[in-house]
Amino acid sequence: MTRFMWFQLVSILLILGVLVGICVLEDRLVCDALSSVRSYCYQIEVAVDENDGILNNDVSTLLNNLEEKWFRDEANLCFMVNHKSIQEIGVEISRMKTYMEEGDRKEFMASLELVKLYEEQYHHFMGASFHNIL
Repeated sequence: MTRFMWFQLVSILLILGVLVGICVLEDRLVCDALSSVRSYCYQIEVAVDENDGILNNDVSTLLNNLEEKWFRDEANLCFMVNHKSIQEIGVEISRMKTYMEEGDRKEFMASLELVKLYEEQYHHFMGASFHNIL
């Protein structure tokens, strides 16, 4: 093999390595962001059940933390997917805050379930895949 062929082989392997690295990084960012949303949702459910309602400081603090974390992660995720594809979680978090102010537990819990549903769905279309590489 000539020097040029070795150079081509090394270049191709380097490019493939960079692509795999980017996909692994993307997958980690997506999984971490969505796992934190899931964790906050379960913590909010537990706080609502323990305190027999949504009008308390624990739920308010957790909801504020969820909102802050999601909007920070959403800004990073927008580099990987279209913002309109992932905005539903932010919309539902805003609705949850409104329902909490109104004291509407039923609608609050319905929005919380939607956040969990969206989080689960996002795992399916975001992250590393050969389609995203190409």
